[in-house]
Formats: sequence, structure tokens, C-alpha cells
Amino acid sequence: MLDLLNLPGVKPVDMYKESKALIIVAVTEMVKVPLCEGCNIPMHKHGTRKNKFSDTPLYMEPVRLEVQRPRFRCESCGKMAMPELSFLDDKRRATKRLVDVIRQQCLGTTFRALAEQTGVAVNTVKNIAHDLINELSQTVRYETPVIMGIDEVNLAGDYRCVISNLATNNVFDMLEYRTQEHLKPFFKDLPDGDKVEWVCTDMWRPFKRSFTQYLPNAKLVIDKFHVVKMASEALEEERKKYQAQLGKEQRIYVKKSIRCLTLKRPGNLTSPEQKALEIVRQEIPELAVAYDFKEAFFGIYDEPDKQNAQNAFEAWENSLPDQGLEPFKKLAKTVHNHYEDIFAYWDAPFPITNAYTEGLNGLIKMVNRLGRGYSYEIIRAKTLYSAEARKVGSGIRAGRGKVEYGPHIPTLLKQAESGELD
Repeated sequence: MLDLLNLPGVKPVDMYKESKALIIVAVTEMVKVPLCEGCNIPMHKHGTRKNKFSDTPLYMEPVRLEVQRPRFRCESCGKMAMPELSFLDDKRRATKRLVDVIRQQCLGTTFRALAEQTGVAVNTVKNIAHDLINELSQTVRYETPVIMGIDEVNLAGDYRCVISNLATNNVFDMLEYRTQEHLKPFFKDLPDGDKVEWVCTDMWRPFKRSFTQYLPNAKLVIDKFHVVKMASEALEEERKKYQAQLGKEQRIYVKKSIRCLTLKRPGNLTSPEQKALEIVRQEIPELAVAYDFKEAFFGIYDEPDKQNAQNAFEAWENSLPDQGLEPFKKLAKTVHNHYEDIFAYWDAPFPITNAYTEGLNGLIKMVNRLGRGYSYEIIRAKTLYSAEARKVGSGIRAGRGKVEYGPHIPTLLKQAESGELD
């Protein structure tokens, strides 16, 4: 029979198909009679034993290797022994090459899909993945970001913290929780913390309180998109207030049509949408006023320098009416509470935002859905240790050896779009 296995110490003698796997029967080649380890005398043959082991798929079918091995017995002490097979994994009923295949693929596909491809149990795939993750956590280290992004993602039942390198658009780390009890030790133990020059976060104060003491050269800038998002939310409050006064059919129209229309930027409106917005101005002037305040606030970030931006905000705030538009007045108060950190946006060497980190958060949630409730540890590993994405932006630097910045976020997003992370 043609040797389909190419494994040392065994040769195939038969092959048949079961419902879910291809069974290859193999026997051990010439085996020397072993000596009993305790008695140091030759053992005697004592029948044979069949064992099944999972092997790499063949002809796109899961493979089970049925090996027949002779058993030997010591007549003096009764100890039993069988010839060892070097190609078997010591921890699992599988070949080493199958375990290697699972290790290579387990962070890039779902455990269930990999289990179906290889014919092993999902828990076996999970255990192999955990062993790999433990190894990677001990050996993989990424370069500390000069420009760091900190964001949160609601995942596996709790808020997690995502750290990114905004200068290179790479993932740096993921923390189990976003509390100061978890963040402070992370920043305290961060290698080269003095290299961090900028940190971009939202307005959640524990972020700032956590890193200030341990990153002495870092300056905080509040993420632009979290700031302008508040203007959109203020507009939404005004829309809902108007919507509550309408009948059922009119409320559905406002929710489905006008909501999308007013949240768009003018430059993104199609010609029909521009005409529809004019109708809104005529029919719902109160909502049109709120829309203009939203757009004027967005326009602050179009200013070329810090002084002009501060002047634009002051003019915007002073134009708010004495009565009404309470959500926008609340927005103005929030800006004052974070004034220095919001306007630090114009102090940075280039516009710093957490936009890619926000995209990464969406990807992390998708991985969670595909995995039907992966644990935090698994999702963290699938995000941090993607082999292909780690290659982008990393490499050899003159006089510094190999430098890694972490998985490249745009590459991770492309992999998701092409289905490589399914």
C-alpha cells in the first residue's frame, strides 16, 4: 500500500471511510524486544493493542490513525510496555503535526470551524489554543507607543480597555477591565513609559487618573470623535422632543427619515437629501435650528489652529439662546470641564484621533459573535497575536534588532472584510 502517512516507525496497511472521518490503519515496523526498566531483563510479547489518534486531514477529510502496536510484559514484575511513537503529541491523542496545524490556525479561525475541519473536539482545539496563548504571552513584546490610544469595548459581559499605537495604527494591548485598579499597575509596569508623549482617550476621567503618575512626558488629548459625537447626541435629544408631539405615523417618518438626514454632514448629503433638508427647515424650524448648532460645533474642528478653535467655540456658546436647546448648553458645560484636554488637539504635531481604535472595537465584537461567546482571554489573543497583521510595520531597525509594534489595525480590518477571520 502506498505510504500516505510519511510517519516514522509505522506503515499503512489499510484504509476505510467512517461517517465523519477517513480511517487509516497502520502497524509498527520492526520493533526490538525492550528490556524491563526495573528488572533489566528482556520482556516478552503479550499481544497487540489498537489505538486511534487524530491526524492532519487528507483529501479534505478528517483523518483518524488506527495504530496496531505489540505489547510486551515482564515475567518477573508484570510491568507492561509498548513501543513509543515519536510523532505523537504527549498531551493529546493526536499527531504532533496536527497539533502544529491547529496552533497555526486557531487564532485566525473559529474553534468550531477548525474542529470540523480536523475532526477533533472543540475543547481540544481550545486547549491547544490556550497552550499557544500562554507561550505567546511570555515571548511576545511590542514597542511602547509614542502616541497612545486608550478606548473601551463592551465585551464578554464587561467593559474592557484597548490600548493602541496611534502613530503606527497597531494594537498594543488589551486589558481585562477599564478600572483604575487594573490600569494603574499596567502603566506602572509599562516599559519605557517615559517615551509616551501623547495619550488620546474619551472623557472618562479614570483613564487620565490612571496614567498621569506613570507617564511623566505624556499629554492628554480628548478624542475628537467623542467630542463631536456629543453634538450629534444633543441634536438627537431635540429630535426626540419634537417627535414625541407627533402622531404614530408621523413619528415613524421622523425616526426613519429625518434622523438619518439630520445626523449626516452637509457634504455627505445627496441632492434629494439636500432638498429634503430644506423641507425640514420649512416644516420644523426648531429642529433646523438644532441642526445648525450641531454643524457649527462640528465646524470648530475645521479651524486651523488652537486660538481660532477656541474663538469659534466661544462664539458658538454665546449664540445659544437663553431659552431652549438645553442639550447643547449641557455640551458647552462638558467642554469647559475638559477644556484644556479638548483643545490640546491643536497642540499635537498632527491630528490625533482614536478612529482606527474605534474600528478595531467593532472587529473585536465581530470576533466575539463568530466565536459564539469566546472568553475574554481568547478574544484578546485573537486580537493581539494575529500572525499576518503583526508583520505590517514591524521588522529590523538599524542598531535595534527586531522591533514589533503589534497587529496592524487596517490589516486586521481587511482580513475581516475578506473573511479570513471567520
